[in-house]
Amino acid sequence: MKKFFVIVLMIMTVFALFANGGNEAASADKKGIAGTKENPRILRAGTSAPASSDPTNGLNVMHASLNEKLMELSGGTIGYECIFGGALGNNTQLLAQLKQGTLDLMPTGFDLATNLPKSEKFYAVAMPYVFDNDAHMDAFLKSDLWKQMVEEIREAAGIYISGLGCHQTARSFNTVKPVVHPSDLKNLRMRVPESTVQMKLWQATGAAPMVIPASELYTSLSSGLVDGQENDIVASAAALKLYEVAPYFTETDYIKQAMLMYMSDKTWQAMTEEEQGWWNEALAYACEKGSAAYAAKYEAAKQEIREHGGTIVEFDFDEWKAYFSQLVHEQFDGQFFPAGLYDQIQATPY
Repeated sequence: MKKFFVIVLMIMTVFALFANGGNEAASADKKGIAGTKENPRILRAGTSAPASSDPTNGLNVMHASLNEKLMELSGGTIGYECIFGGALGNNTQLLAQLKQGTLDLMPTGFDLATNLPKSEKFYAVAMPYVFDNDAHMDAFLKSDLWKQMVEEIREAAGIYISGLGCHQTARSFNTVKPVVHPSDLKNLRMRVPESTVQMKLWQATGAAPMVIPASELYTSLSSGLVDGQENDIVASAAALKLYEVAPYFTETDYIKQAMLMYMSDKTWQAMTEEEQGWWNEALAYACEKGSAAYAAKYEAAKQEIREHGGTIVEFDFDEWKAYFSQLVHEQFDGQFFPAGLYDQIQATPY
C-alpha cells in the first residue's frame, strides 16, 4: 500500500511539472504585437469624423501625442495612426471591423456603444446631464460599475473600451434660427450622429432627427436639408465653420462629452502585459494633452462665432436641465436601461 501511494505521488508530481511547463510555454508563446524600429507595428484607428488641418485641434493633439508616447515607450516598435472622414467605413462598419480584428481602434463617444449587444447600461451614460463636470466623469470611469459595463461589452461584442482619449467641450447645438426654450425643438430637423441613443433622445424631444455624416454637415445645413446639429462648440466653430450656415448657438452643455478609445479585443489580447502597460501610459498622456488643447480652444471658438456674425443665444440653463431630466426619467429610465441607473451614476462621488 505504501508503495502504491509513492507511485501516485510521483505521477501527480509529473503532471504538475507538465502543467507548469505548459503555462510557461503558453506565456512564452505570446510574442506580443511589437514590430521593429525599422518596421514598427502601427495600431490603426478609424473614425467617421472629418479631419482638421489645425495641429492645435484637440483631437489632432490627442492622436499625435498618443503616437509620440507609444513610440517612445516601445522603443520605436509600436506606433499609432488615425484615418479620418469615414475612409474606412461608417460607424457600423468600423464597429464590425473592430469585432473581426481587421481594425485595431476607433475613437468615439459613450453613445456609440449603444449600437452593440449587452449595451443597455450605456444608454444611461449617454443621457443628458448625467455628469456635472469632467471630474465627475473621471470618478465614474474609475468605478466598479464602469469596469463591469466595459467587461459586458467586451464579452458580448469582442470590443474593449480601453480608456479615455480626452475630454471634449460639452455638446450643445447650433441652428439656422434661434432655439431658446425646449419647446422650440418641436419638428426641428436636427442632424445627429450615427447613434441609436441620440436618435431616440431627439425623437423624444419632438424634433425630427436625421443621421448625416459629419463630413456632409456644412452642405446639409446650407441647403436646408436640416435645421440644426448637435456637437461641441469647438468643432462646430473652429473646425467646421458652421456659424456660416447655422449661426445660432445654444450652449445647453447637455452632454459632457469624451472621446473613448474602443479597441478590438483581439488586438488587446495579442499584446503582452508590458505592451498593454505602454498603451495605458500613452493613452493617459494623450488624454492630458488633448483635453488641455480642447479647453484652450473654447473661448477662442466663441469669439470666432461672434466675429463672423454668429450669435450665442441667451437661455435659462435650469429650464433645459429640468426639461431633459424629466424626459430621461419619464421616457428612458427603466425602459432603455435599468431603473435607477441614471440616478446611480449621477450620485457617483467626486
